[in-house]
Amino acid sequence: MWSSFKKFFLAITRLFTSEHTVDALRNTLSVIIPIIVFYKVGWPTTGIGVGIGALMICMTDLPGNRSDKFRAAWICVLVFTTVAVLTAFSTSIPLLMIVTVVVVTFLLTMLAVMGQRMAGIGLMGIILATFTIGLKPKDPLLYGNYIFWGGVWYYLISLVQISIFPYRSLRRAIAQTERETAALLRLRAQGYNPEVSLSGFNQRNMRLHLKLASSHELIRQLLLSDRKAIKQPNAKAAMFLEKSINLIDLYEQVSAVHYDYPYLRKQFENTGALPLIQQSIELLAILLVKPNHQLSITQFEDLHIALIQKAETLKESKKTLLRQILANIDEIYTLIISNYQTQVDSQLDEDTERYRDFLTLTPAQSKTVKNHFSLSSPIFRFSLRLSALCLVAMLLITWLTEEHYSYWLLLTMVIVSRPSYGQTMKRNAERVGGTAIGLLIGWSLSQYADIPVQLSVSVVGLFGFFAFNRVAYSISAVCITVAVILCLNVYDGNLWKLVSDRAIFTIVGVLLCLGATFVFPIWNAPRLSHLMAEVVKANLLYFKAVTHLKPHDLDAIHQTRLARKLSHQQLSALSEAIQAAQKEPLKKQLNWSLIKRVQLFNYQFNVLTATFASLQKQGRSFLSEADINTVESNLEQSLANINLLDLKQPIDLPTWGEQPLHLLEVSNYLASIQKNN
Repeated sequence: MWSSFKKFFLAITRLFTSEHTVDALRNTLSVIIPIIVFYKVGWPTTGIGVGIGALMICMTDLPGNRSDKFRAAWICVLVFTTVAVLTAFSTSIPLLMIVTVVVVTFLLTMLAVMGQRMAGIGLMGIILATFTIGLKPKDPLLYGNYIFWGGVWYYLISLVQISIFPYRSLRRAIAQTERETAALLRLRAQGYNPEVSLSGFNQRNMRLHLKLASSHELIRQLLLSDRKAIKQPNAKAAMFLEKSINLIDLYEQVSAVHYDYPYLRKQFENTGALPLIQQSIELLAILLVKPNHQLSITQFEDLHIALIQKAETLKESKKTLLRQILANIDEIYTLIISNYQTQVDSQLDEDTERYRDFLTLTPAQSKTVKNHFSLSSPIFRFSLRLSALCLVAMLLITWLTEEHYSYWLLLTMVIVSRPSYGQTMKRNAERVGGTAIGLLIGWSLSQYADIPVQLSVSVVGLFGFFAFNRVAYSISAVCITVAVILCLNVYDGNLWKLVSDRAIFTIVGVLLCLGATFVFPIWNAPRLSHLMAEVVKANLLYFKAVTHLKPHDLDAIHQTRLARKLSHQQLSALSEAIQAAQKEPLKKQLNWSLIKRVQLFNYQFNVLTATFASLQKQGRSFLSEADINTVESNLEQSLANINLLDLKQPIDLPTWGEQPLHLLEVSNYLASIQKNN
């Protein structure tokens, strides 16, 4: 009982101290302060205009470093002011308004080719155009002026915050990565417990790896995209860089803990080694999040001595295997300790610029933007889809000129429409459910609460919208619906009109979005063969990089890290595509046994390569030159076979047997998967 309460309390504490919650409070204050101030001085229209500008722009402010924030500030203010003025001018002429909204939607959606931050700016720019249609401002230049100063006001707060706390996002990203790495360690520890079923183990393992790959990518972006901090790092920046490198190396070592658990359980059955290994790994997870836990350090050292003594009592083959596991556990322990005792390395100071190699280039950097103006580009197809949806919505809005809240139709479509079918279905369900609950709460409060209470609850609803928007959209939809209904009820009255319009336009918008996914479809199933081939190719490059590893060879270590990063990225891309394809209408036509088998063994190969890398750095390679050539040949054969596979046809999969996981066996298995003659 006490343990459950403690976990609940920690979860609530983490929620209200998280970066999302702190940013939600900042965003809420930045929206309501100008509204309150201008209302007090008798300029309510100015207050609403500046508040809308702050509301739109604060949603584009993703976690980032100083360079990201300064760059986003001027781009955002410029784009939003331009969109506001153009859309406001067009509202007096229906045909011009339709053309303007459709063109603006297409161009702003195409901003996604320049990365996630620009995609966010584009989306909120479209939403601003939607709000402008609903407001129909009489003076476009004055309205654009309000939006401009709303953006300046918000970014003034944001830039002051990032100047005072330049590493807040990075610090929280590192803490999140440490928690996720600890979760992976706890899962790995279960593999050594014979009483724990291994059913679904690999799926849970891959999900955690997917999270960790995303967290490491965020750390790299926050740390390495700030060129000034990398070229001339201060003590704190250099400390974070070293800490991040330690976490990357720790990720490799934690991956290497993954052995063939059925084989290991059989090898160490009745030896007493399994519980000692399990407890050691569980203590490592505790030490990663609680570095000063002296009791855990003492317990770990006692277990380590016990494992060394246990190894001496085993036969030679089992002794060698246990020593390999011990070496891996020792390396993890060393990295965890060094992670909390970071000292700036002189070599690190001299070579920080080369770590920018770890940055992932955005599409606009790696290719010319014009290459995305093709039906083969998912971004282009989504831009066409969203533009077509806006055209339909604008025609309906123009027809329903008497409906004051008809712009909610367009707003719903812009918010819930997502590139993939599965994402759109999920967002639609969350939007409908959240809106229904929010309408019920808003209706009840408007009937039984006085105006001050309604306004107070609407502020809380706005805070909830910001707090949950990126972590639990269904809750966010409830909060924003309550806030909108209560605010408009106080401002405009006619509660029944508010509720009915919100419900009707939400449902119609959701239905149109679902239909549009089939007009310009972005299916993941046709991409799976290509993504599987890219994973094999990345694993081959990673393996080749590892074969050149030598103790204390910094250049080889650097190249191996780059190759490992590419391999993890390709595995993550394949996992995301598989998850999306499993929710698509034609999912039953695919050979899922084949797809998941290829995914699993590529993942196993990646993990075993991490083990191989650890031994290489210690000068203890277990592969001969002939073995290395065989592995490379097997992967090249696998790459050729995968390019010929038809994922819709059944094939005879090779059997695995009872042999232990090994790079030779796994690569040979991958090479054996081929199309039936």
